[in-house]
Amino acid sequence: MNTLREDLQDLADHAPYVDLADVAIRGARRRNRVVRLSLAAAAVVVVGIAGGSVIRLQQEVRPTPPVVLTPPETKALPLPGKGVAPVEQAYRPFCRGGCKESGWRIVTRRGETFQMPEGPGPVEATADGRRIAYYSAKDRAIMVRDLASGQIWKAPLKQPKQDFAVEYTLRMSPNGLRFIVSGWGGRRAPNMLVDLEKGEVEQLDSGWWPVSVADGDGPVVLAKASDKTTQVWVRGHKPVMVPTFTYDFSALNPDGRRLVRVGQWLGRGEPRVQRDGTIVTFDAITGGMQARVPVTGLPGNMLPAKLGGWLTADEVTLIAVAESPGSGASAVAYAVNVLSGQARKLFPLHAEGQYAVPGMVH
Repeated sequence: MNTLREDLQDLADHAPYVDLADVAIRGARRRNRVVRLSLAAAAVVVVGIAGGSVIRLQQEVRPTPPVVLTPPETKALPLPGKGVAPVEQAYRPFCRGGCKESGWRIVTRRGETFQMPEGPGPVEATADGRRIAYYSAKDRAIMVRDLASGQIWKAPLKQPKQDFAVEYTLRMSPNGLRFIVSGWGGRRAPNMLVDLEKGEVEQLDSGWWPVSVADGDGPVVLAKASDKTTQVWVRGHKPVMVPTFTYDFSALNPDGRRLVRVGQWLGRGEPRVQRDGTIVTFDAITGGMQARVPVTGLPGNMLPAKLGGWLTADEVTLIAVAESPGSGASAVAYAVNVLSGQARKLFPLHAEGQYAVPGMVH
C-alpha cells in the first residue's frame, strides 16, 4: 500500500510544467537619449516535490479545492566569518505575495548555501569566486570580503540605501579590490570607480555603462548604446563602434584587447533585440577582428544570453537561457571557447528570483 508521500510523488512525476518564465528587461538609461537594454535570463519553476517548487493536485470532485503543498526551501546557514569555499553562484529567492523581502544567498562550490547577513542590496563575486562584494546598510558603504580568510575592505564611498532601491550595477576586478558602482533611475545616478588599495574614488563620465575593470592600474572598459550602434571605450584609447544595440559583453581578455559580445539582430517586435545563437570576438582597441562563431554544445532550445569572466586564454563564461519561455528549461552556466564556439556545461542556475554568477557582466 502506497503512503501519501509516494502517491504525491507519483502525481508530481506526471504533472506538466508550469510556465512562469519571465524575460525581464533590466534597466533604462534615459540620459542623452541613450537607452540601456539588458535581457535577463528566464527563470522557470518546475512542478515537483523538491527545491521549493509547488505541487498542484487538481481533483475531479467539486467543490473540493486543489491541494497545494510547498516543501521547505534549501536551508541556508548563516555565513561563517571565514573558511568559506569559493562561490559558484548567488541568488535572491523569489518573494511570493505577502512574504517578507528576502536577502541574497550564496552557493559555494562545495554545495553549501549561506545567507548573506545584509539586506537586499547588491551582491557580486569575483570571477574566481573567492571574494564577494555587498552593501552594508550599517556602514552605508560597499564591503569586499575574502571568503577564506574573512578579511573585509570597506569602500571609501558613502552611499545611501536609496542608491540600490533602483537599477544598479556593481562590476568587480579579478581581485575585487577595484570596482565600479553605477546606478540609474533614481534621484542620484552614481557612476564611480573605487580603488580599495589606494583608497580613491573617481567620478566616471555619465551615460557610460561599466563592462570590465582590471586590477591595479589596468584597463577600464565602458559602453554606451544608441538605437542601432554601441560605443565601446577602453579608457586611454578612442571608443570603437559595434554595429548593433547591445550591452551583452564579456570582461576584457587578460591580453588587454579581446572582447566578446552575444550575437544578435534587431527585430521589429518586442523584445526588439533577438539573439542569434552566436558570439562575436573583436578588438576593443581598434574595433577590428570581428570573428563570429555559432555556439555549439547547448541543448536545442537554449541560446547564449550573457557573458562574463575568462576561465582560460580562450574560454569565457556564458549564460544560456531557453529560446522559448515555455520550454521548461532554466538558465545554465557554460564555458565557451571563443575560437571554436564549443560550450561545456558548468552548472544550472537557481530557478527562481535574481541570480549572479562570479564575473558575469550584467
